[in-house]
Amino acid sequence: MREFFFLIEKRADRYPLGYILGEKEFFNVRLKIEEGVLIARPETEILVEECLKRIPEDKKITGLEIGVGSGAISVALLKNRPLLVMYGIDISEKALQITALNAKINRVFDRLVLLRSNLFENVPQKRFDFIVSNPPYVSEEEYEHVEEEVKREPREALIAGKEGIEFYEKIIGDGKSFLKEDGFFAFEIGYNQRKKVKKILESEGFRAITEKDLQGFDRVIIGER
Repeated sequence: MREFFFLIEKRADRYPLGYILGEKEFFNVRLKIEEGVLIARPETEILVEECLKRIPEDKKITGLEIGVGSGAISVALLKNRPLLVMYGIDISEKALQITALNAKINRVFDRLVLLRSNLFENVPQKRFDFIVSNPPYVSEEEYEHVEEEVKREPREALIAGKEGIEFYEKIIGDGKSFLKEDGFFAFEIGYNQRKKVKKILESEGFRAITEKDLQGFDRVIIGER
């Protein structure tokens, strides 16, 4: 009983519900969540859906996720595509540990390669069918106005420089050489970032396709050659 009221007090203090419960349902998988990793949002399910539309069920495909966090995206993709192999990277050792745990719980660990890497630093020199990422995209100014619950999540998983597009520039600029000729990029974006990320993709020779979330905001952008 004492623990129950302790948790009630934590929640009243704006401590994220995902950390209190220790788990989160995302797409069709259940994820273990701990402090130190970003809590998967419903909006990110749109990113998974758009990737699945482009990943055939009957063909061996290899994807790369930049910044795995809790493993939500990679695990959901692997769960829905039995021939898919994913490489997942993160700079956080905690994130890699949680992703490995979630992959084992959902029985997809045998098709997941995890690497500690700062962006493409330790990624093998090979070409992928797609690169997916929900990178940090909150600008320094926007961070000052986010909800208190969000500020309890890892700052480095949220903020991306002055304009919030720093990681898109790096991933697209460096990542294009890791994509196959017919490969694609898939990103979650902030509600006001479509034009900026579209411009980055087009400057690197990609056609940008945008998808909205349930609130009507631009939420996912796909870059195809």
